[in-house]
Amino acid sequence: MDAPMIFDAEDIEGDKEDHNDPLVLTLPVAGCNIKKILIDGGISVNVLFYDTFKRMKLNDEHLMSSYYTIYGFNGAATKPLGDIVLQVNAELMKVDARFSVLDAPSP
Repeated sequence: MDAPMIFDAEDIEGDKEDHNDPLVLTLPVAGCNIKKILIDGGISVNVLFYDTFKRMKLNDEHLMSSYYTIYGFNGAATKPLGDIVLQVNAELMKVDARFSVLDAPSP
């Protein structure tokens, strides 16, 4: 993850004035194009919602046990169904990332 990911003005869609939107990407994850991936460098966990997990045709048997609780923006506690390591492809960069699978509605 030491390779820089660089965006310039040509990558911005729509209005380029006062651009302060969050970074949201579409990337291949485990061979599936996943849309609306929110990139947040300050986050401590990668979340994969269970609905997306099932649409990726992944099986609960692939989940590893997780022994922690995730607290959302509203302070609500959620126990992950488990963790899974999936390959994320960003152009020439391929990274194995650990995701916590949550059975919760996606905001």
